[in-house]
Amino acid sequence: MLSDTTAPAEGLQDKLTALEQLLLAYGRVAIGFSGGVDSSFLAAVCARIMPASTLLVHLTTPLIGTPEQASFERAVDGQTDEGPHFKLPVLNLSVDQLRLPQVACNDADRCYHCKRAGFTAIVNHAKSLGFPTVIDGSNASDRGDYRPGMRAAQELGVRSPLMEVGFTKDEERELLRAWGYPVWNLPAGACLATRVPTGEELTREKVDVIRACEDYLHDLGLDQVRARLVGGCMHIEAAPADVAKIAALGNTAVSDGGKAPLPAAIESALRNLGCGHISPEVTPYIHGNMNL
Repeated sequence: MLSDTTAPAEGLQDKLTALEQLLLAYGRVAIGFSGGVDSSFLAAVCARIMPASTLLVHLTTPLIGTPEQASFERAVDGQTDEGPHFKLPVLNLSVDQLRLPQVACNDADRCYHCKRAGFTAIVNHAKSLGFPTVIDGSNASDRGDYRPGMRAAQELGVRSPLMEVGFTKDEERELLRAWGYPVWNLPAGACLATRVPTGEELTREKVDVIRACEDYLHDLGLDQVRARLVGGCMHIEAAPADVAKIAALGNTAVSDGGKAPLPAAIESALRNLGCGHISPEVTPYIHGNMNL
């Protein structure tokens, strides 16, 4: 149960209690742990009520974004100056989905095959270690979104307790913040494969360039950015506050449509990172923009 002196609102406390009861009913659980908000919230709850019955299983893959990987490393390395840590056993698996032809071809079923490969590894290793139930961080906010990977998880028997109870991402952030976990305000991330349009081949070279560009933009102090490689041309998307930062760096203004010219210094840096063609404007980030 929640032990903080400041309790959440009654409705949220009831939902938290329902989640705790569901998790306890599962018995020994393995969390598919990315380091993002959803799986971190599950880890935080399990660490409070069933630490001896919980395993974190993380996949290190070419497709995980640097912020999520860094969040995972901060969450489990025990650095006490960055807030509480889960102090749960961790299994770190290396899985390279880019070696799978059905992922590299990047057709409409790419996400399904990618998730199935990842969760197959998680389920098999978890069961071998005595954790029969695998859970993921799918939540009520994901309902209605295009997420074919959820079908793969369901086929493998992976449970989604946050969705079952009805937790939203905003509610997860609220509790993580109350509990002191710095991950509460981590911007939403997504598999780097989502930066390449469906139907265009997914290669290691493309993913490496995308990662390098996003890492560079994050290093400039931007929080929510996407480097999308479309037909060989790099398009930069950013949240409104980040578009404004980019405009300020170039001494320009944001247009009525929320766009801003890409400063010459940023364009030059992106070109040095391997971008042959670059869109001259930064456009607003739209969640699910590359979905079918």
